[in-house]
Amino acid sequence: MLLIPLTGIRALCLASVLTVSVSLAVAQPTPNEAARFLEQAAFGPNAASIARVQSLGFAGFLNEQFSLWASSYTDLPLQPTTVPASCTGTCVRDNYSMYPLQVNFFKNALQGQDQLRQRVAFALQQIFVASGVTVTQPSWMRPYLMAFDHNAFGNFRQLLQDITLNPAMGSYLNMAGNTKNAPNENYAREVLQLFTIGLNELNNDGSVRTDADSNPIPTYTQATVNAFARVFTGWNFAAAPAPGVPNYVDPIVVTAANHDGGAKTLLNGVTLPATSPVTVASANKDLNDALDNIFRHHNVGPFIGRNLIEHLVTSNPSPAYIARVTAAFNDNGAGVRGDLKAVIRAILLDPEARNAPASVFGHLQETILFKARLLRALNTTAATTDFVLTDTYLPSELSMGQDLFRPGSVFNYYPPVFNVPGVGVNGPEFAIQSTSTALARVNFVAEVTYKTMSISNPNRPMGTWLDLSSITPLAGTPSQLTNYLNTLLLHGQMSSDLQAAVNNALAAMTGATNLARAQKAVYLIASSPECFVER
Repeated sequence: MLLIPLTGIRALCLASVLTVSVSLAVAQPTPNEAARFLEQAAFGPNAASIARVQSLGFAGFLNEQFSLWASSYTDLPLQPTTVPASCTGTCVRDNYSMYPLQVNFFKNALQGQDQLRQRVAFALQQIFVASGVTVTQPSWMRPYLMAFDHNAFGNFRQLLQDITLNPAMGSYLNMAGNTKNAPNENYAREVLQLFTIGLNELNNDGSVRTDADSNPIPTYTQATVNAFARVFTGWNFAAAPAPGVPNYVDPIVVTAANHDGGAKTLLNGVTLPATSPVTVASANKDLNDALDNIFRHHNVGPFIGRNLIEHLVTSNPSPAYIARVTAAFNDNGAGVRGDLKAVIRAILLDPEARNAPASVFGHLQETILFKARLLRALNTTAATTDFVLTDTYLPSELSMGQDLFRPGSVFNYYPPVFNVPGVGVNGPEFAIQSTSTALARVNFVAEVTYKTMSISNPNRPMGTWLDLSSITPLAGTPSQLTNYLNTLLLHGQMSSDLQAAVNNALAAMTGATNLARAQKAVYLIASSPECFVER
């Protein structure tokens, strides 16, 4: 039993939730139900968080999470674009690579209380993609990451505004420096195709709308992209704080002389009128009206809803599930469109999320989540973790194809649609799953379980390993240990074959210490395919 009494914690009043989810707030979740919920609403369960969900219920846990401050990212000073000669030793690593942000991310994921905010922010980062491959300084990327922390529980329209004017995004997709004499299409195209509405018109259930000849109806044309590209002219970095140090902290600002003031026809035939003379006010109005035009498009609800469902719950949601989430996006119950709290509640409290209805339900854990979930499950702390758990700073045999904050393109670490070979179902994360990355998962489990991770890298002075002290006392009775790990790592869904194999392996370890048995059990379960896929 994983229910642990918690004292001294303020009880929270439950806020109103979607009607379809009210019953979920009444009955106390079982340990297995709580663990499964935390696979979706956090970076994985541990004994304490399972107990918290059991104490508050699903809706109560969400409301508590909504009330918590963001863990955030440590402030980083802006640096010169060119690395100064005086920057030696760890200076380059700490000021010209994603290292400090990656460390911060894993600290938040493994130890932060605001699990839901950080998990949703990570999902949104993979929709509104910018990459440290191009935006190379951590101080440049930090405000971009902070935008998701700030807006994860806010309104989608504000998130769209903040990302559009974010300097890292402006640099990555060329809105910064875009002028009326040579409009750049990059941001205009991607904000439509990847960030908000997609290529084809959608019904509220995510299905594609077709014309009389059964062909998909495009959401926009090249002329639409051209018009939005002209909307996004005139913006560039705010004043530099020092020579050679670009301002990646403040939002990008418009210079009226560089903005195209001509008429522009946007989505759904909406036309922005010409303005002359162009002023800062008229240019900003163009931008706000254009973002409103995108935000009001009927595709945003099903497009964003499905994307968030895929990242948090399942790669193959039913049309009815998507439609319910779309309804929450379109109206939070108080007439507000784009309320992300309402969307998150709808996604995580939906009956389909809480009761997996089909064999294809679920998703392969992307590797960042896989690492975080395993370490969180066994309460890994700063004493046992360097928090440097991304591909750049791991040995090649532990590289899993997802280098945190360094996706290879604006399409993210993996595409939003990927048919799993031989199965024919959507499984986006499988696009970065290969023989080598699958073996890397097994290697990672072995090294953190048996405390063999290399410490020769100066960026990893200790290595990382699991603290098994909480489960070692259970190892004298194999079935008790496997039952506990079944809840913690598989929310009670371990197959009878796997459970029998683990129990038999432990029973055969005559004369072994309890620690050795605990290590064997964790290794066999956590390295199994059953533990790679969340259902």
